[in-house]
Amino acid sequence: MMTSRNITLIIYPIVLLFVLMTVHIYVGTISLPIISVNAQRDFNTALGISLLTCYFLFAIRYIHKKVAQNLDRVLEVNRQYQSFYYHRSEISRKFKQHLIWSTSVGFIMPIIYMIAEDVIARIDEPEVFFIAVTAIPFWLLTCLFFLQILTNNQYLRRLSKVVENEPLSKQLPVLQNLLSFGLATAFTSLFAMAIMPVFWINQPVHASDIAVITVFGVCFSLIVLWPMLELVKQLKFLSQKLITSNEQAITTLIQGESSNNASRKIEQLLKEIEKYKAPLTRGHALHLILCVLPLPFSWILLSLVEFSFTL
Repeated sequence: MMTSRNITLIIYPIVLLFVLMTVHIYVGTISLPIISVNAQRDFNTALGISLLTCYFLFAIRYIHKKVAQNLDRVLEVNRQYQSFYYHRSEISRKFKQHLIWSTSVGFIMPIIYMIAEDVIARIDEPEVFFIAVTAIPFWLLTCLFFLQILTNNQYLRRLSKVVENEPLSKQLPVLQNLLSFGLATAFTSLFAMAIMPVFWINQPVHASDIAVITVFGVCFSLIVLWPMLELVKQLKFLSQKLITSNEQAITTLIQGESSNNASRKIEQLLKEIEKYKAPLTRGHALHLILCVLPLPFSWILLSLVEFSFTL
């Protein structure tokens, strides 16, 4: 069921996209037909910046929602409810720090980009001026997005250590939730790369561009996914440990005197073995597959878009 919070999660990025696209269409940055190389480059930049800016706004809000949910689940295990607002304030403090850094990047990067692309001489053109202006929130949200992805995952993994002294049957669901969160945020971050080929519509894709994207994609994928692989390894270890421990406990109960309490205990232990013998769920596998798809899918989509331009 779509709640009011879920609606606002989507509606703000959509409104922002509408505003950005309207401005670019009004000043002529996004218009058809495209009559020159500069016009094509401006078109691609305006479209790419608008899509990514709105996507990053949605992604940051989505990540914050998931962080709050996972934080609540972790603290629920050992009943540290009073710590919830402390941890929320710590996350909020870190977010404000990131926002300051990202705002600085947001104002600096458009200038560096215009100098590097040799378009600063065209700043008096409305198209170039509005691209430069809209590039400020783009770089701000881009930087903020990556900082939040890295630090929130790290914070929640560190927080998960508070349940290390709890029974294995309580540790495993916490780690499963954290893995789901980590894979969801990994997909969210890698999906952003799927939008990047928009910048090369009807433009030559140089070998250097492919090399940079490939290196960046591989490095970022490892940074985001490697902790998840470590978490998978830990889950499998704890799952096997729980199975061994429960089997030993069942053997001890069977060898002892039979009683209703023993029967109920054996049934509970068997349920735990059945529940956690496969610690990775279908949802985990689906998220892992989805993490691999965005980049190749985006280049296929780019080819189809370019083909439609030639018709």
